[in-house]
Amino acid sequence: MSRINVVTNETANAEQAALFSAIHSQLGIVPNFLRVFANSPVALKAFLGLHGVAGAGSLDLPTRERIALALAQQNSCEYCLSAHTAIGSKAGL
Repeated sequence: MSRINVVTNETANAEQAALFSAIHSQLGIVPNFLRVFANSPVALKAFLGLHGVAGAGSLDLPTRERIALALAQQNSCEYCLSAHTAIGSKAGL
């Protein structure tokens, strides 16, 4: 059965490693879904750009995390619920 490749620190090329370093410096970790995105550095850069644009909006972090939690719940995404629960906790929720 085919599997989606998860790019690790050991298998990352120079471009992927640089992206992982930037992500790690902001989040303290590199989430697995971003390691999957790294199979296409262009896709990873696009996601990070979109994430940056969303973060630069007028909503504060707790409000953005409340919205993310509601969407994760609506979409029944356990991974997203877990991630945004952790981020929300750090944001004071």
